[in-house]
Amino acid sequence: MAKNLEQFIQTIARLRAPDGCPWDLEQTHESLARYVIEEAYEVQEAIHSGEPDKLKEELGDLLLQVVLHAQVAKDAGTFDIEDVAAGINDKMIRRHPHVFGDKKIDNAKEVVGQWEEIKKNEKAKASPDQSAIDGVPVAMPALLQALKISEKAVTQGFEWETEGQVWDKLDSEIIELKEAISNPDMKKPEKRTAARREIDLEMGDVLFTLVNIGRWHGLNPEESLIMAIEKFKERFRKMECLSEVPLKSLSPKQLDDLWNRAKANLKEEVAK
Repeated sequence: MAKNLEQFIQTIARLRAPDGCPWDLEQTHESLARYVIEEAYEVQEAIHSGEPDKLKEELGDLLLQVVLHAQVAKDAGTFDIEDVAAGINDKMIRRHPHVFGDKKIDNAKEVVGQWEEIKKNEKAKASPDQSAIDGVPVAMPALLQALKISEKAVTQGFEWETEGQVWDKLDSEIIELKEAISNPDMKKPEKRTAARREIDLEMGDVLFTLVNIGRWHGLNPEESLIMAIEKFKERFRKMECLSEVPLKSLSPKQLDDLWNRAKANLKEEVAK
């Protein structure tokens, strides 16, 4: 395994050599940034596909981005792939004192809390004024940001006492959203912008609370939404296959009936 990895690192170095690939030579951290995100999403898609070969391929593409970034840095004289590996190895050892030290941990929940506490202390040394909820990338999908920030807040004791309280919060946020949507100011041109912003904020509160309901049950909201989207796409495609006419020519009642038919059809296929 080490041999293959070393060979791959050498391959990327060759591509970045003076007589290497023109495209690779032109790349910078900035020009490559989008590909890291794209490849990470493709890894996620491969995970959902349940196909090991596809996942292996996409992990390789993601590894390419790590090694290529490290080579760009090496060429600039800032760091190399060995520094990257050393840094993450040291971090894993520091943040697992229950494995590499004498600390005792009873369950995974305590491990997460310990990780966040160690991380917070490390960040505090570097930036004394940093908040406990800092460190969540703004480029991260909003649902994941909500989850991460909520998890960080919980480590500071900011948490509902019971799950019922979270559901009560959701009910109140939905009421506030409905009130914002029905605000008469939406029909007044001079006040519409402010009223629309209020709707956005209330919608965000509903989504944020839903994220926390999921958190109480160990759910990743991004994964949940992705699965819902895939389910919708599958049913919609089945509707297109079952319909003898274009969907846009059907009435709402016909579309609803076709949706239910597609749903039942797919269940039958799974049962087989």
